[in-house]
Amino acid sequence: MDNYKLEKEYRVPHETFKEAYKAYQKKFVKPKSIIFSVLFLFLAADFVYAAVKSPDNRLVYLLIMVCIAFAFREWYNPHRIFQNISETMKALGEPTYKIGIAEDHIDITTVSEPEPENDTEDEDTADIPEEFEPLPEKSVIKLDQDYKLLEYDRFFLLMEGKKMFYILPKEGFSEAELEIVRETEKV
Repeated sequence: MDNYKLEKEYRVPHETFKEAYKAYQKKFVKPKSIIFSVLFLFLAADFVYAAVKSPDNRLVYLLIMVCIAFAFREWYNPHRIFQNISETMKALGEPTYKIGIAEDHIDITTVSEPEPENDTEDEDTADIPEEFEPLPEKSVIKLDQDYKLLEYDRFFLLMEGKKMFYILPKEGFSEAELEIVRETEKV
C-alpha cells in the first residue's frame, strides 16, 4: 500500500482538455512545426531562384511544389491532430480519474467510465449484451529527472518526458491540495 500525501477523484471538462492540449502543443509541438515549415519554404525559395536561372529544368518546378506541400503539411498537422483528439475526447465524455501523490511517484487511475449521453436504447440493440471492457491500468509517473510540472490558470500538466502528459484541473481542489501538487516538481 502506497503512503499517499494526496488522493482525490476528479474529472477533466472538455473545455479544460482543449485548453491544456493547446498549451502542450504550443510548448512542444508547434515550435518544431514552425521550424520545419520555414525550412521547407526556404528550400522552395531556393528552388525558385534555381528555376529563374535555368527555366528549362522541369525538376526544379516539381521540387518547389513538393517543398510547399511539406511546409503546408508541417503547419497544418498540429491543427488537424488537435481537432481529431478534441472530437474523440468529447465523444468519450468525462470519465472520473483518481490521482494519488506519494513521495516518489504519482498514480493516475481511471475510476469510472463517463455516463452515456442519451439514456434511450434502440429496440434492435436492447437485446444485445454489452461487451465488458476493463478500465485502463493505473499510470505511474516517477518523480525523477524526466518529470515536469507545468502550471496554468485552470490546470496543471503533469509530464513524463515530452511525449506523455496528464491534465489535472485545479477546479475542485483546495489550495492545500494544489500546493501538494506544486511540491511534486521539487522532488
